[in-house]
Amino acid sequence: PIKTIKFILILAFMSLHISAHAGKVVEQTTIQTIDGEKIQVERMLDGLVFKGYEDKIVLLEAFGHSCPPCKASIPGYNRLQKKYQKDIVIFAIEVWGSDNSGLKRYAQQHGIQYKTISKASSGKIIKFMQNMTGWVPGLGVPYLMLFNKGGVLTKDVTPQSLPEAHVNNLIKGLL
Repeated sequence: PIKTIKFILILAFMSLHISAHAGKVVEQTTIQTIDGEKIQVERMLDGLVFKGYEDKIVLLEAFGHSCPPCKASIPGYNRLQKKYQKDIVIFAIEVWGSDNSGLKRYAQQHGIQYKTISKASSGKIIKFMQNMTGWVPGLGVPYLMLFNKGGVLTKDVTPQSLPEAHVNNLIKGLL
């Protein structure tokens, strides 16, 4: 019984310690969109905070410029960004290495209407994504992470074609 009580107390202390530090900044980086907007990103134990977008649900997508499911998801993300423009922001990071000018042309050709970031301008955010979920950039795109308005990671969707209706339901669940 005493060992059990000690064990329970240790678990309770560990839980309090983790909870107390969940909102603390672990690391920071800066990303830059293809339009030149710089955004500071803070990695917490439980998520990412995009400075200037703390009041928004954040969809963070990793994609490849020549990935068919990634291209197919663009119209759906455009519709979601328009539908929930007051509540969400979408950041899409091209992780296969397209440079800024190439990615800007790609975004224009494919009508991307949300914030797009090249790998070269992504700072340490790809590393943050890997550390938080174990995702492997070269193997799985599209990959989506969903953060609530407090920056807490609420869902990550493994590589697959992401149906717009599914992502819409995830957003509705956080509003």
